Amino acid sequence: MSSPESQLTASLAAMRHDAVEWRDMAAAFRSAGQVAERLDLGELQLSFIADKLGMVELYRSVQDRMIALIGEAVQSHELMAASLETAADGYAADDAAALHRMQGTQ
Repeated sequence: MSSPESQLTASLAAMRHDAVEWRDMAAAFRSAGQVAERLDLGELQLSFIADKLGMVELYRSVQDRMIALIGEAVQSHELMAASLETAADGYAADDAAALHRMQGTQ
């Protein structure tokens, strides 16, 4: 059976590891967003008729929505990573303060 201290250490390490994973996913989404911004299909690529039927405008609308959703994913993943880091730091600080209090009473 592991000690509460080793369990806390393992838990904090896991939270920090997960924060890195969330940041990595945010970076992957950020890269996907950059690629999505560069995808530009217009009348030349789709055709004159497609442009006249509104397909170019529809494509740009879908592209804009996709870029916005990817941006939201980046923000959400960054927020989750920051929350995990904040929680880990808080738990570590609480544990250090509790240890300090215990040592001060002995």
